[in-house]
Amino acid sequence: MNISKEFKVGLMTLIAGTTLYLGFNFLKGSDVFKNSNTFYIKYSKVDGLAPSNPVFINGFQVGKVKTLTLNQQENNSILVSIDVNKDILVGDGTYAEIAKDLLGSMSIVLKMGKNNTQFSNNDTIKGGFQMSLTDMLGSKAYPVIDHLDTTLVNISHLVDNDMRTKLYGTLSNLNAITSILKTTMQSGQSNLDGTFKNLNTLTSNLVETEKKLTPILDKFGSLADTLNDLELKQAVTNANKLLVELNKSATKLSNGEGTLGAMLTDKSAFDNLNKTMKDLDALLIHFERDPNHFLSPFGKKEKIKKGNE
Repeated sequence: MNISKEFKVGLMTLIAGTTLYLGFNFLKGSDVFKNSNTFYIKYSKVDGLAPSNPVFINGFQVGKVKTLTLNQQENNSILVSIDVNKDILVGDGTYAEIAKDLLGSMSIVLKMGKNNTQFSNNDTIKGGFQMSLTDMLGSKAYPVIDHLDTTLVNISHLVDNDMRTKLYGTLSNLNAITSILKTTMQSGQSNLDGTFKNLNTLTSNLVETEKKLTPILDKFGSLADTLNDLELKQAVTNANKLLVELNKSATKLSNGEGTLGAMLTDKSAFDNLNKTMKDLDALLIHFERDPNHFLSPFGKKEKIKKGNE
């Protein structure tokens, strides 16, 4: 089965329109799938009532505010339409009050009286305003202030003379305690003032002492620097003297002066010393081999071994 493009476009338009309608009503707070009746209420003012505000019966929500329409032909009265669950029986004994809680939220409260006649969809019910706490306090129907004054008078009568005397005595004791505390605070303030004054004096003395100690410490520092300089100069002087003496000795050795110099510069002297060392070494070897030759009174000549005669 071939479906034309026109049919497809029409179907898509229908679906989009339905979705838009349902979404718009959902955002307004209306439930299009729930059975409800619409009722109208006429008010002289609404005090901030708005669409989607709840409708309550004894604190239970049974509907929502649907629309508000200004009627300029009837002294700018406001016609309010509400959707109420279809199973709620609304009649001539029903009274719709605009209410505001302590947080400022608005709603409509249905006062359900005895209905002689039951209303149907799109009928109009009576409306009014629920008294706020301020109105109750100032209203003659709710003489809260008068009751409060009477209660205070009764409490005043209950307080007899004995209790009043005790109360006055307690107040007098409180006054005495307050005076003692005040005196103590004043005395403590004087002591604190003296302490702070002593601290200021001590601080001033420390500042003066610091001023006097600073030049002395500077002089000690200069003296220490001078001593360090003298020790360093003495060490340098001694080192210079040692270098001069070493230089002189090196010059003498180089010039052949003295025994060590002659040995270093004269080869014959070195050769003689070397020959002497060799002779001494030979003598020590001979002494080690034949010590009796040196220890006998006149020395013994070595016997010459003769051959076979």
